[in-house]
Amino acid sequence: MLDDFGLVPALNWHARETAKRTGLNVVVSADDTADDLPDEHKTCIYRLVQEAVNNSTRHASARTVEVTVGREDHRVLATVRDDGAGFDPRYNRGLGLLGMEERVRRLGGIFHIDSRLGLGTLVTAELPLVELARTNGNGTDTHPAG
Repeated sequence: MLDDFGLVPALNWHARETAKRTGLNVVVSADDTADDLPDEHKTCIYRLVQEAVNNSTRHASARTVEVTVGREDHRVLATVRDDGAGFDPRYNRGLGLLGMEERVRRLGGIFHIDSRLGLGTLVTAELPLVELARTNGNGTDTHPAG
């Protein structure tokens, strides 16, 4: 799905399928420019969203999940926010959360979880786009030296 149709359609498909299967209201808000990201960024974001939404379904008793993906300057920001039970991330770090963090950090990004009991969870990933900003498409640096 991701390879054939792109990130935004894949996220929307995952949201629809999750809603059908679980009754969870999943709202996706993503810039069309997200489909122009490098493949490794798209895969990272899709897997992060997939895991975070599944966690909201399995563990949080959430009713609504909001997914956002946006490109700003030299970075892409992806967030997943639920209205579920929340948890204390200092003590509850399962393999799914560790996997999300590892994927983001492998691309030089920043991963953050903000969650409080009774107040839901916000998962944030910020991925740098430095290489895309520095090149003009043919691998040459567009910034003057010095």
